[in-house]
Amino acid sequence: MKTLERIGFIALAMTLLAACGQQEPTKTETSQDSTKEETPKSETKPSARPAHWGYTGDEGPANWGNLDPVYNMCAHGTHQSPIDIEKSDVVAGTDFTLNYGSHPAFHVAHNEHMDEIIDNGHTIQVSVEEGSETTINGKTYALKQFHFHTPSEHTVDGMHFPMEMHLVHQSDDESLAVVSVLFEEGETPNANFDKIIAHIPNQKGDSKHVTDTELNINTVVPSEQPAYHYSGSLTTPPCSEDVQWLVMKNTISLTPEQIGAFAAKIAENNRPVQPLNDRVVNADEIDFETE
Repeated sequence: MKTLERIGFIALAMTLLAACGQQEPTKTETSQDSTKEETPKSETKPSARPAHWGYTGDEGPANWGNLDPVYNMCAHGTHQSPIDIEKSDVVAGTDFTLNYGSHPAFHVAHNEHMDEIIDNGHTIQVSVEEGSETTINGKTYALKQFHFHTPSEHTVDGMHFPMEMHLVHQSDDESLAVVSVLFEEGETPNANFDKIIAHIPNQKGDSKHVTDTELNINTVVPSEQPAYHYSGSLTTPPCSEDVQWLVMKNTISLTPEQIGAFAAKIAENNRPVQPLNDRVVNADEIDFETE
């Protein structure tokens, strides 16, 4: 009997071990399933601009909308920027103010990314601290940074300008507004832009924190400030719409050498003009004169 009892005990023990062995895969499978369920959660906030884009070839503006689903608006948006501003089609009906001041320190970056506002990796960008803002039709937007495009992105009566500056603003509800300044060539150097040119980094991806030069934003925009106003988009992927645009009517003059200092770093980085579609361009002052 003892022998039989011993055999029975061994059989029982082996049965229990086998049962435990069958439960282990269940734990592992549960763990794996849990991991599979959690993985997408960590990927629910993809980068705002996951695909590389550029201004030439297969990565150029004509193909932005096909590079990534996030860029869908670049191909299918109906209120895109930039546009050609035809003076004869402009109508009255906008109200804005520019409240710009001095900044004792600023950053100058070559090809720097600024994800929370605009991720433009193909330009010279100047970032400033709080203190400057614009108000458009009663809504206030704080200036965050400004950057450059050569040649201009916007055109006026079909005419391009050698360079364009975009001053990017953001409101408390994260809406965007951009003030555009167009440049033309002149004979007299602009000392205010020499401050920026002197600190442009030589290498892409580098930035400089300038603390020994004060930059007054009023000196880098036209002193007289009538403007065209329309609703558009970012001019770079993802081409998000509902961006308020103010395109200054008056230009800033720089020497060919000063414009060349920017162009040498960023080359041609202008998106072609987009259809106006059902939009209207407003202005605070109507001027039907043409060049």
